[in-house]
Amino acid sequence: MARRNRWRVAAAGTLILSLSGFGLAPAAAHNGADDKVKEVAPDEVDGDRDHEDEHGKDKHGKDKHGKDAKHHKGVHLSDPLLDGLLGPLGFAVSKDGSITVAEVFAGRLTQLTRGGEVRTLFEGPVGGGVAVHGRKEVVFTVTRFPEPVEEPELETPGEPGEELPDIEATLERLRPNGQQETLADLWLYEQQNNPDQINTYGFRDLDEACAAQLPEFIPPVYTGILESNPYAVTTDRGGWLVADAAANAILRVHRNGTISTVAVLPPVPNLVTEELAAEFGLPACAVGATYWGEPVPTDVEVGPDGHYYVSSLPGGPELPGSGSVFRVHRKTGEVTQVATGFTMAVDLAISRDGTIYVAELATDFEAMTGRISKIRNGTVSVFYEADTTVSALEIAGHGKHERLYAAMGGMEAPDGVIVVVHR
Repeated sequence: MARRNRWRVAAAGTLILSLSGFGLAPAAAHNGADDKVKEVAPDEVDGDRDHEDEHGKDKHGKDKHGKDAKHHKGVHLSDPLLDGLLGPLGFAVSKDGSITVAEVFAGRLTQLTRGGEVRTLFEGPVGGGVAVHGRKEVVFTVTRFPEPVEEPELETPGEPGEELPDIEATLERLRPNGQQETLADLWLYEQQNNPDQINTYGFRDLDEACAAQLPEFIPPVYTGILESNPYAVTTDRGGWLVADAAANAILRVHRNGTISTVAVLPPVPNLVTEELAAEFGLPACAVGATYWGEPVPTDVEVGPDGHYYVSSLPGGPELPGSGSVFRVHRKTGEVTQVATGFTMAVDLAISRDGTIYVAELATDFEAMTGRISKIRNGTVSVFYEADTTVSALEIAGHGKHERLYAAMGGMEAPDGVIVVVHR
């Protein structure tokens, strides 16, 4: 698993396996220009239609991994549509019902066709992003990081505030005939533009004497550095939107391959507690200070209102409950916070009625169990408590045929599945 260190996690596709809570408490909002996030009114997102189906249970009283299922009112899982997956960090459902999965840890794209055939579309380094254009064309992200130089299970080259060596970060297209082509070089765009250089991370207000006592792996303060990890992609208006988890930005890739910045997410404030200071060897003078972490966008989707919705899993000492969902105005790029309180939010899906479903990979890191949360009319609630990890969500279909799909498991062994979450 790729990870800088326990303080600021690198935004690699495999970073999410190494994340856990760090006992932080939220800090008060900062008034800096790079931190202004408005709250969005509930009725700007959601409609009035409720989505309650018949109650149901798994016919065996078990979940898909053989464990006792945690049932919720009106919620149960289908039998696996696809199983045996390793690192299913993203998937897409096409109009004909076929499902294409990015198995990041296996290094391949796997597809379940409408006819039930399972086939490998691509083998090689893949990111978590995959989208289907029309019925046949598949677009996916590729991220190739440098090989670890030591302690490969923990380290990649570079420290917080220090730029990584050259990487590969691209958006690729796979045509129906199997031909692969590069649509856009996102790492090159990052090197030329560095969208989050406008953000200031780290400890902004520590005096010089206190900053000098920080551990070497924690920079006192730094601005956005050169990094790219296109973690998620979705289609939009003939092109694609990319959530770049390392660039901390939402990017647009046009059909002709040109790239532009849609929005940069704001830094995330975290209050340093005595417990945190003790765990990481921080000096006593840092207790009560605010550490501004990187926002790390993990997914972007187009909402029924035409605006863009983004899940965020903060970098730095990831606070349980510090993840958020943001709305990005389609025309202006203005960022507003829809809701917060999520732990390891790695994906989202939006119903036609405006309900937002959020995949929280592992709310219990020791047990490796996650959940699906729901945002409706501005209120966050637990939708489904899983007995394994929840790594990705998609909604497909219309009206009564609308379905919520989920990728579960497969983080430690090839036992991941794609299921329908019946509501």
